[in-house]
Amino acid sequence: MSSRSQQVDHAIVAELQRDGRQSNVSIAKRVGLTEGAVRRRIDNLIESGAIRFTVAVDPAYLDRDSAAILRIRCAPHLVDEVLGELSSAPELAHLYLCTGPFDITAVGYFSSNAELREFQTARLGSIAGIVEIQSDVVLQVVDTSIGVGDEADADDAAAAGSRT
Repeated sequence: MSSRSQQVDHAIVAELQRDGRQSNVSIAKRVGLTEGAVRRRIDNLIESGAIRFTVAVDPAYLDRDSAAILRIRCAPHLVDEVLGELSSAPELAHLYLCTGPFDITAVGYFSSNAELREFQTARLGSIAGIVEIQSDVVLQVVDTSIGVGDEADADDAAAAGSRT
């Protein structure tokens, strides 16, 4: 993908991150393309797996005000089985296979520290292959998003889009 084309796609993605409900017409005006070009680019981004649309729910809305980072060490031959078990846990929002002293890092949301303790002892404690668990309670979530760039990047991409 050319640099200019990538800049335009990044500008479109930045617009979707700013307001995922805005119309293609609105995005087109902001990035300097036609509505059809924006629609095709979004379709291509979806088809390639570069973006997907989801609904992000504030854990507090679900009465899950207590966040925790869980680091899990596994028996080497059971890592995949542990991941399979954890992937069905509704308390866990993110699950990562990692290098380093712990095999798995998970981010979970719980209604209380007591629920976190119960999850660790009863749920995780019953999974064969888990050797060690380390948890950190999150005191404050500062940022939960990843962006494609700052406003200057979006302005540059919009300018590039007007030439595309």
